[in-house]
Amino acid sequence: MSRRQTRGEYIETESGNRISRKAVILGSQHILLGGRSTILPECVVRGDLHRPSSASSTSTAAASVNIGRYSFLEKGVVIKPPFKFYKGSLVYYPLKMGNFVSIGANSVIEAATIGSYVKIGSNCVVGKFAIIKDCVLVLDGTVIPSTACIPPFAVVAGNPAIVVDELAESSAEVFERRARQIHALHGATLTSMTIAEVKQSVFDDDVDEEFDLMHDFTVNS
Repeated sequence: MSRRQTRGEYIETESGNRISRKAVILGSQHILLGGRSTILPECVVRGDLHRPSSASSTSTAAASVNIGRYSFLEKGVVIKPPFKFYKGSLVYYPLKMGNFVSIGANSVIEAATIGSYVKIGSNCVVGKFAIIKDCVLVLDGTVIPSTACIPPFAVVAGNPAIVVDELAESSAEVFERRARQIHALHGATLTSMTIAEVKQSVFDDDVDEEFDLMHDFTVNS
């Protein structure tokens, strides 16, 4: 994660990732960020929990945490690779997140795979080796058990998590648009740009419609 410039509390990498100086990033050589992702204060990303590798440089295969493009980790999120005991030893396995993923405050993630176009709410727990497919909405306070598999276009809630509804087929486009906008708006808070200037430079639609996106997450009846 090479550093390009600083913006006060945040460090920005060459690929546009923003990492809070108040986040805890351990084992950065084993963490891959796809670009334009944001890690807020008090987040913990445990790249130091990895399977020993003879690779001399970081690669997608060697990374213990792989976070895709335009992901957004809110305050207090914890990302830990899953582990299990194998022949008496503790072995860690990679955790891979797709593109356009947002994770709400104080959620703990130990999944094997999180697909693209996923929104995980606040105070959620995603258990060891869980798999979340593309286009999933996880409501606040949900607990996804270890090894569970959440199907695409599902809305899940509860402890343990159950599917309570389905997302519309257009949800991938909505998640992507929302992720891009959040990244731009967060950047505006670190500069002198106003919301109007961000809207004018990035978006064509009316600001009230463009930024009030939760209304776009309509589900099938």
